[in-house]
Amino acid sequence: MEELYLVMRDFLEVEYNQESLLCLLKAVESAYTTDQQEDTQLIANSTKYYVQTLQKELKAAIGRLDSYIAKNV
Repeated sequence: MEELYLVMRDFLEVEYNQESLLCLLKAVESAYTTDQQEDTQLIANSTKYYVQTLQKELKAAIGRLDSYIAKNV
């Protein structure tokens, strides 16, 4: 049961990071209206890194959940 709590915590962490990603995307929208290309490029690179990190975290959490289910079925 503790493993399920850990997996749920991981999913909640991914959810939190997705909210952070939304904040970055809103910043990109603002940067486009002010024509600050350097800021826009920095935000875009940060967003790309964030998405890759979220994908890795989600894949790991799902893998742990699958392993737990397979062992306990």
